Amino acid sequence: MKRILIIITLILTASLAVQAKHLKLTYGPWITNMSETSFDVLFYTQEPALVWVEVAADDGNTWYKTTHTRYYQTIAGRRAMGKLHDIKVTGLTPGASYRYRIYGRILKDASDPYAIQFGPEMDFRFSKKECVVKTFDKQADTVRFSMVNDMHFRAKRYKALMSGMDRSSDFILLNGDIISYAGSVDTVMKYTFMPISEQAMECPIVYSRGNHEGRGEDWDKVPALFPSPTGEFYYTFRQGPVAFVVLDAGEDKPDRSVEYSGTAQYDEYRAKELEWLRHAVKEEDFASAPHKVCAIHVPTINNKQAWYSQQWIAENLMPVLNEAGIKLMLSGHHHKYLFYEKGTFGNDYVIVVNDDKSRLDCVATNDSLMIRIFDEKGNETHSLKIND
Repeated sequence: MKRILIIITLILTASLAVQAKHLKLTYGPWITNMSETSFDVLFYTQEPALVWVEVAADDGNTWYKTTHTRYYQTIAGRRAMGKLHDIKVTGLTPGASYRYRIYGRILKDASDPYAIQFGPEMDFRFSKKECVVKTFDKQADTVRFSMVNDMHFRAKRYKALMSGMDRSSDFILLNGDIISYAGSVDTVMKYTFMPISEQAMECPIVYSRGNHEGRGEDWDKVPALFPSPTGEFYYTFRQGPVAFVVLDAGEDKPDRSVEYSGTAQYDEYRAKELEWLRHAVKEEDFASAPHKVCAIHVPTINNKQAWYSQQWIAENLMPVLNEAGIKLMLSGHHHKYLFYEKGTFGNDYVIVVNDDKSRLDCVATNDSLMIRIFDEKGNETHSLKIND
């Protein structure tokens, strides 16, 4: 009997030891800030940890028969520890596919600056042991992506819409107001990434901030979840024949509005963005693209119903976008489908405003931009083609 108990104890101990080699992530991973040669992997661990991402070419070989590289998050030369992790993977090839896995060691005791204590090395498990991502490539002949906006905590609708997206898409465009306010980081994660957790771990997220994401107690935690090439909510990137500029209209009312409790300074922010835009659209990668697309939550519609920021961006951003040769603007904010031809408000580009109940899919080639819009049940509700 004693021998049996010893054997059972050994089996249980071994089982626990195996289980201890794997830890679950609290949230993530999700991919963002994609370029031709790099991307960011973000995720939350349940406890503070020293983590790294292992990356290998998706070459058909087993993990241990191909060269793989470790990437850490570093700050001024030191590997960072914490719960939120943003690890930049660099030195990649345009248009190439890569596998990644997440490993780390739980922080046990950091009280002694000369003898920090960690747990054993473990892999962090999520729904896949390893994921595959593909870098952008400006030489690609096609770009395809899906866009949603104005979900406002409607996770069920959000998940249903995105379940129909083409899994070969180059990226997912979140065009603002996915949440109504950032009451906590958990709120942001629950309603922004959890409904698309399966897609976001392999398909890059492109984020265009809405006016609502600047609200709530944890509003200042939102930028860290969406790193960008500029470190701001406005930036450019290139994929295939399309150059994209992502812009941020900020809040929709004047800074002095009582709703902001004296905390808004968006006029200064937008002025800085405008100055940046004047230079960004002249960069070679952007200016040389066959098509140029602007993603901005609030559209440049200048009519009697337009609120403060909408009028401002129409009067100030639109002339720069016109001069830059923007062909298409994709927006949300109005919670209804709107379409405006070139010249309606002095715009030299088509404006498409997606509603809050639909997913917009776009496929662009050197010759045209094709847009199809679908409801929750997968029914196509609108389509249009923009030719050269």
